[in-house]
Order: sequence, then C-alpha cells, then structure tokens
Amino acid sequence: MLITRVELENIKSYRQVNLDFRRGTTAISGVNGAGKTTVVEAIGFALFDFLLYNQAQFVREGEKYGRIVIHLIGSDDRVYTVERRCGAGAYWFIYDQEADYRVEQRTDVLDKLHELFGIDRERSLKALFRDALGVPQGFFTSIFLEGASDRKLKFDALLQIEDYKNAADYLLEVQKEYREQVQVQLSEIQRLEFETRELEDWRGKLKELREIDQQQTTQITQWTQQLEQLEVRSTLLTKQRDELRQLENRFEKNKHTYESTRLRLGERKNELDLARTATRVVEESRADYQRYQRAEELLKQLRLDAQKRNALRQQQSTLSSTQAKVQTTIAHLNARLEEVAAAGRRIVELSPHVDEQVELEKQRDELTRKAAQYDELVKEGKRLVQQHAGYLQQQEALQQRINEIEPLLSMAALLQERIEAVARLRAQLNERSSRQRLLSEKREQLRQKQEERETVATRLRKAESTIAKIEEHRHEAEELPTLQQRYEQFSEQRYRLEGNIEGYIKSRQQSAGGLCPFLHEPCLNIKQRGVISLESYFDGVMAKDEARLADLNEQQRTVSARMNVVKKYAEALDKLGQMVEQRDSYVEYLQRLAIETARLEREVASLVDDLDALKLIDQQITREEAARNESQKADEQVRGLEGLRMQVQQLQEQAQQCDALIQERRRQTKELGGSNEQLKQIRLELERLNDPRGQTKAQREIFKQEPVYQRQLEERRQELQATE
Repeated sequence: MLITRVELENIKSYRQVNLDFRRGTTAISGVNGAGKTTVVEAIGFALFDFLLYNQAQFVREGEKYGRIVIHLIGSDDRVYTVERRCGAGAYWFIYDQEADYRVEQRTDVLDKLHELFGIDRERSLKALFRDALGVPQGFFTSIFLEGASDRKLKFDALLQIEDYKNAADYLLEVQKEYREQVQVQLSEIQRLEFETRELEDWRGKLKELREIDQQQTTQITQWTQQLEQLEVRSTLLTKQRDELRQLENRFEKNKHTYESTRLRLGERKNELDLARTATRVVEESRADYQRYQRAEELLKQLRLDAQKRNALRQQQSTLSSTQAKVQTTIAHLNARLEEVAAAGRRIVELSPHVDEQVELEKQRDELTRKAAQYDELVKEGKRLVQQHAGYLQQQEALQQRINEIEPLLSMAALLQERIEAVARLRAQLNERSSRQRLLSEKREQLRQKQEERETVATRLRKAESTIAKIEEHRHEAEELPTLQQRYEQFSEQRYRLEGNIEGYIKSRQQSAGGLCPFLHEPCLNIKQRGVISLESYFDGVMAKDEARLADLNEQQRTVSARMNVVKKYAEALDKLGQMVEQRDSYVEYLQRLAIETARLEREVASLVDDLDALKLIDQQITREEAARNESQKADEQVRGLEGLRMQVQQLQEQAQQCDALIQERRRQTKELGGSNEQLKQIRLELERLNDPRGQTKAQREIFKQEPVYQRQLEERRQELQATE
C-alpha cells in the first residue's frame, strides 16, 4: 500500500492542508505543536479507526466537523480514496476510482481496509496501529513495561506467532500427509512397476502396431485417393450415361425425323422427276431455240448485208426476221399452252389419287411410329429379360450366401462369451505372472523377515544377558552414592588437613626465636605444657596431621578405586530402564515378526497353490483364442446377413417390377405385332401410286404459267400484226 496524498480540513490545528507523499521514506519535521502528530493521528483515525481521545477533541476548535481524505494505492495496484468525517454529519467511506464504486457501511469499510492492507480480518486494525505502525508519543516503551502475559499477547499478535504455530501444525499435518502420500505413491509405484513389467514388450508391440497403423493409414489414404478418383470417374460416367440416354432419346427423335425426312425426300424425288421431265421438254425445244439463234445470227448477217445494199431491203429483212421470230415465239407459246392444258387435265386425273396418297401417308406415318415403337419395345423387352435373369441370378447367389451364413449364427452369438473367456484367461495369465512375481517378492520378504528375526533375536539375547549382568551387580552399583559421599568427606578432610599443615608451616616460620606467631612475643605457656619450643610443637602437630593425611589419602584412593569399579555398574544400572524398554521392544518386535512371518508363509503357500492351479492356463488360452477367432469370423459374416437379406428383398422387388414391365411390354408388343406388314403394304400402295401429289404439284406449277403464256402470246400477236 502507498499513501499518495492526505487532505485535512478542520482537524486540530489545521484549517485546510494538503500533503503529497512520494515513494520511499517521508520524514515529518517541525517545532513542537506544529501538527506532526496530527498527521499521523489523522492517518490512524481514517485508515485504522484509532484515536486516543474523543472525536470532539479531534475537530478544530470552533468548528462543527472535521474531514480527512486519504488517497492511496492498494495492494491490487488500484487507486482508492478513503474519506472520513467526524463531528456533525459524520461518515466514513472508501471510493474505488477504477470501478466507480463506494463502500460506506462501517463493517464493509473495515473489511475493505483489511483486504487493502493484506491482513486477516481477525486482527484488530487499532491494535496494529497502536502497537506497531503509529505508536503514540510516550508509549514507545510501554509495551516492554507491561506484564509478561500482556507483553506476550501483544508481541504474539504483532509477530503473528500463532500463525507460525498454525503453520507448524499445518506443516506437521502436511508432513504426515506427505508421508502417507509417499507411502501411497510407493505402493502405486510398486503396483505400476509390476503392471508395467512387460512395458518394453508392449512398447515394441505398440511400435509395430503404429507402423502397421501408419502403413494402413497410408494405404487408406491411397484408397481414399483412388476412391475420390473413382468417384470422379463414377460422376463422369454417370454424366456420360445421362448424356448417352439423352443421345439415345435424340437418336430416336432423329430417327423419326429421318423417316419423315426420307418420306419427304421421296416426295422431292418425285418433284425432281417432274423437273427432269420439264428439263427434257426444254431440251426438246433447245434445237428449235438454237435454230432460232442461228437464224437470228443469219438475220443479223443479212441485215448487215442489207445495210450495205440498201436501207429498204434492210427494213424488209428486219421485218421478215421479226415476223419469223414472232411466229416462232407464238408457236412456242402455243406449245406451252397445250402443255398447260394437258397439265390441267392431268391435275384433274390425279386429284383422287392425291387424296388416296395423303391417307396412305398418314397410315404410313402412324405405322412407322408403331413399328419403331414395336422395335423399341422388343429391344427393351430383351433388356428387361436379361435384367430379370440377372436379378434372379444375383438373388440366387445372395440366398446361397445367406444359407451359408445362417448356420454361423449360433457360433457368432458365442463371440462375446468367448471374448470374455479369453480376457478372463488372459487376466488369469497376467494374474499368474503377477502371482509369480508376488511369490518371489513374498519369499524375499519372508527371507528378510527371517534374517531380521534372527538379528533381533540375537540382539534380544544380548540385551537379556546385559540386563542379567546389571541385575547381578545391582547391589554394587547401589554402593556408588555412599562411596561418592565418603569420597567427598575424605576430600573435605584432606582439604582441611592440608590447610592445617600449611598454617602450621607458616606459623612455624613465624615462631622462629620462640615468638608467638600471633602476639609476636615470647610464649610463656609452652614450658608449662612440657613443650620444648614452638618449632617442635608445630613439627609434632604437622607430623600427626601428615600421618593422618597420608592415611586419609590411602583411604580416598581405595574409595576411588572402588568407585571406578562400581561406576560402570552404576552407569549400566542407570540405563537399565532403557535396556528393559529396548528388550521389551525387541520382544514385541519379535512377536510382530513372528506374526508377519507366519502371514508371509501362509501367503507363500496360498500363492504356490494358486500357481499350481494356473499351470494349464496357456493351453486353455490357445483353445479359447481359436474358438474366439472362429466366432469373430462368423460374427463378421453374420453382421452382413441383414444387409444380404435386404439385398435379396430388394432384388425380389426389382425382379417383380421387372417381370411386370416384361408382361406390359409383351402386351404392347402383341398389340403392335402387325405394324411392319401393314407398313410394307402401305409402302407398296404408295409406290404403285407413284406420288400423284408430287405430280399434281409439278403440273400445278406448269398450270400456273398459263396467264404468263397467254399474256406473252397476246403481245407477240400484237407485235406480229404490227409488222404486217
């Protein structure tokens, strides 16, 4: 969180102030009473709801309200504005500028502040600010002066000690869960290792199968491409078939058109004969025409000659030539008029034959159509007969296949049962392998347990022997405290005697000359006690103490030697409880090992029995796989049985439809059976008539020239009269 701006209005000594903060550490300095603490208190009041005194004292004197606005960037990097007013019209809200959303309820504001600061909602914002973030003046050491329990509570809250404890407890749970998961994973690893013991073989098989799959995929791709090509070819052939059918229809239409055209051609041939007849007539007149041309040329020559002779004879010659020409033309036109008259008579003669020809041609066209229809029906009937025979042949072949497949139904029905049997046997085979592996593992575990049992039994015997020795020397070990006490007493006495001897030596040195070592005066009591001198006195006392010290040292050495002997028994006795516990644990562990060993022996025996029962599983799998393969082949054939039956049914329906069409075509053919004979007779009748309609048409063309000939004849007669 980063506070970027603080705005204060009517807060203690501030009437109006705006403070901008930058990233990093900000120091607030000033003289006493400048308002440094007020800024911190305003932040604590607006953000942490902490104020040491009442709100009325926080408002500037003489004002009714005070307002604090804090701009900050939250832990989510979004800009927020926290505004709090105290005094009259108090309110407190947080404004999210990015979301344009206000949080106004006190509880919601506190929850939002906890969220922005990233602390738990159970922790008090007031306590956090009071004890850590904004400790008031004069209270910096107050927390350290409190009682241990209060101090612990506050520091635990500040340092979140409870969180560490919870985390530690949670980590213990996590550790426990981790161990359990590790155990589960180890078991799973063992299971997976056992299940994947043939993984390399499976990988090899998988690689081979993938290669086969890749080859099959490549082959399928090639087949798909071939299928696409064949589909394109099929589409093209279908299109060509449709075009062929269209061409056949067009051929039939063209055939009818050809027949009609051929008939019209016959008519045109008749017309051609008439034209040839007219041509012969023209050829017959050609000689006269040529003579006419020669005469005209001669006339021209004569005219030239006449021009040379005289103009009159030329005029006479011209008139004679013109008269001859006109007469020739008149003769020619008269001949043409005779032909026209003959044509008129011929038209009258041919008129009844034309009606007969028209009727015969109608009959011929109808019979031609029927004959073509008859031929088409015969052709279609042959095709339908072949198609019907094909349907029957296909139906017979399919029925034969159905008859071959139907006995396989019972075998195909056993497919699932045989698949399950093979799977069950394979599972048993896998179980046998797993049981063999498990048997090896169990035997190894049994061997390890037995070795461990021997090891623990050896340790137990050793522990019992040690405990027996400790019990045997218990009374000696119990002497150690007494010996230690005596040793300490001897040490005290030795220290005291050594001190006395040192004092005696020092006093003897100070008593040289018979002076008292304390008074430094001659001692008068020595002689009364029968002591020769102080030196001899101190020598006697020192001799006694040294003798006692030597005896004491000897006793202490004896006690020390005894302590060294007893100490190892005492140390062993101190460990007796631990050894007894260890012995008991060995006994308990041996009992568990005995139970575990017995369990493993039972499991090994059970696995041996199971493996004996699974010895013949390979032969059973071979037999069941052979039976399953037979059922699979039968099932593959049986799966297509329904399709074959549907095909047979379709072929039966098609054969029935085809038979119905054959009967219909036979009926139609029977109705049209005499069309060809009738057509032949009609054609003979038409040939006998020799196309009277064409002849009539040709004669009518000649007859149409009569007005022209009459007009030309009249003109030539007038011309001839003019020349005469």
